[in-house]
Amino acid sequence: MGIAGQPPFGHDHLSQGSGKVPNLARLNLSLLRPLPGELAHELTERQQAQMGQLLPVMGPLFGLAVLLFSFWDFMIDADHARLALAVRVVLVAAGAPAYFPSRLRWTPIQRGGVVFGTHAGAIILSAFLLKDGFLYGLAGIVACLFTLPVATLCGKTFLLFLAAPTILFIALSAIRLTVLGFANNMMLYLFGGVLSWIVLLTIRFFTQKAFLFEKELLHVARHDGLTGACNRRYLNEVGEREIALASRHGRPLAVAMLDIDHFKDVNDTYGHDIGDRVLQALVKVCVDNLRTVDHIGRIGGEEFVCILPETGEAEARLCAERLRGAIESLRVDSPQGPLRFTVSIGVALLGVGHTDWSDLLKDADTALYRAKNGGRNQVALAALPASAHCQEPAR
Repeated sequence: MGIAGQPPFGHDHLSQGSGKVPNLARLNLSLLRPLPGELAHELTERQQAQMGQLLPVMGPLFGLAVLLFSFWDFMIDADHARLALAVRVVLVAAGAPAYFPSRLRWTPIQRGGVVFGTHAGAIILSAFLLKDGFLYGLAGIVACLFTLPVATLCGKTFLLFLAAPTILFIALSAIRLTVLGFANNMMLYLFGGVLSWIVLLTIRFFTQKAFLFEKELLHVARHDGLTGACNRRYLNEVGEREIALASRHGRPLAVAMLDIDHFKDVNDTYGHDIGDRVLQALVKVCVDNLRTVDHIGRIGGEEFVCILPETGEAEARLCAERLRGAIESLRVDSPQGPLRFTVSIGVALLGVGHTDWSDLLKDADTALYRAKNGGRNQVALAALPASAHCQEPAR
């Protein structure tokens, strides 16, 4: 029957298809704590995409608002308003290329930082050039701070973007204002900065909650509630996608169909609760012996399918034998004592004779029945179509 050895090369990580989404309650979200690890990275990528969509619209509107404030400049100091307008035009023009993607390959959030820095700098410099500009323009300067939570929800990035305009504002205020006026401006600016920080933390908190709820709902929609494996509908989607990728790039693809031997006897003898634990134990073993790019799904009562991208014949057989041996060595506790069970496995490889996912799955099913008829607790390989993609992947 084949002996389970070490995992074949590349089959030593958790299965992506049955990965668990962290429970919202266990994460203990707070205003000050960001999401952990991969979740934080995924949320950041989503924010990058959203920022990339917002910038071409919001950036020009921000620039237009900065320029329109020139009318106010002429009202409070007509003598210096033209110079202030020139400063506004130059700095807005300097930041305008960041509205859209460019060859510099800046991320959308980095582009947002450039837009904020140049446009906020334009408002600060204009206020400095005008008589009593910091008195009448302070509201606009502080208002700019509240655009930052739109650009980023990361505290460190918030402070980084805020640094240059803040230093500029402090330096020019110290030159232009009296001690009392300087203190007043600093207090109001600090107050605005703190409020903007609170807005950022609040938006981040509710964004994270919405993100995690979405992840949990998506997980529930795609996975079997008992075992955590992909449900049949999602597995079919993954299968079609993997076939398309393998066919497009000429890469091998293998599918292993597993069926628990005499599972009805397990339910009849030990009860359905123990049968459920058997199903869960089987999925756990598969998850522990598959890569992150592999998927395991439940397609029937005790039938499961493993999708193994970039896996040729020898590696697929070795992986299937390991799964079979690891499952055979399992012990599931029951009132009647430790329960052992076995599986039969049918393996099929993608070939040009497979027009879609159902064809490949049918070949794996046929091989499974050969394993059943051959005595169970064994691996059977489906006959390969004429020009199967059965070459071993480059290592």
